[in-house]
Amino acid sequence: MHHSGWTETGGEARCVECGTRRFTDYGALRPPDLPEAVTPSDHARSAADRAAARQVWQRIRLRLLPG
Repeated sequence: MHHSGWTETGGEARCVECGTRRFTDYGALRPPDLPEAVTPSDHARSAADRAAARQVWQRIRLRLLPG
């Protein structure tokens, strides 16, 4: 596995034999056109959790009721 050695240029190391790349100056890579990440408020996260739990409970209840 990668015994041939590595060539290092421009913040990455590349295996001479197979071409595998390792980033040596690691940082998260994001294309410039992506929107910024948004973190929902505590209230919004709580509301989403309750809505999901309600849907799960409704589906379970439908399966438990004699049909």
